[in-house]
Amino acid sequence: MTIQISWGRGAGSATVDSVTALDTVLDSITPTTGDGLPYCVSLIVSDGSDFPPMLQICVGHPERSFAYHVAADGSSGWAHEPELGDGPAFTFDYAGTPTDAWPERTRVTPAGARAAAHEFLASGGGRPSNLAWDVVAD
Repeated sequence: MTIQISWGRGAGSATVDSVTALDTVLDSITPTTGDGLPYCVSLIVSDGSDFPPMLQICVGHPERSFAYHVAADGSSGWAHEPELGDGPAFTFDYAGTPTDAWPERTRVTPAGARAAAHEFLASGGGRPSNLAWDVVAD
């Protein structure tokens, strides 16, 4: 399976087909670039469909992340780790635009978000099972 990864407005993009390559790209994304903000990173399945599965995670905040998934059937959902309360308020880079994170959406650790990215790649775009999801049906 191949996925496209992008972050910032022209800050970076890559195509990966293995967890090792994915980790290399995620490790290279740091908030020391641009405005010093964590990034919203989009992972999109390269399957040629009009609406491919997508996972967005936050990379670069030391304590928290978020995870948002859109499935092939159009359903979408925000993830959380049930044992985590609301996260801190912070601003992240969303396609070049500073965007405030909602504390109720930052209930994912950086490790949990990375594990979700691994599973998203390995499953071909499936909703990662390592997190709990608040899903909205299409």
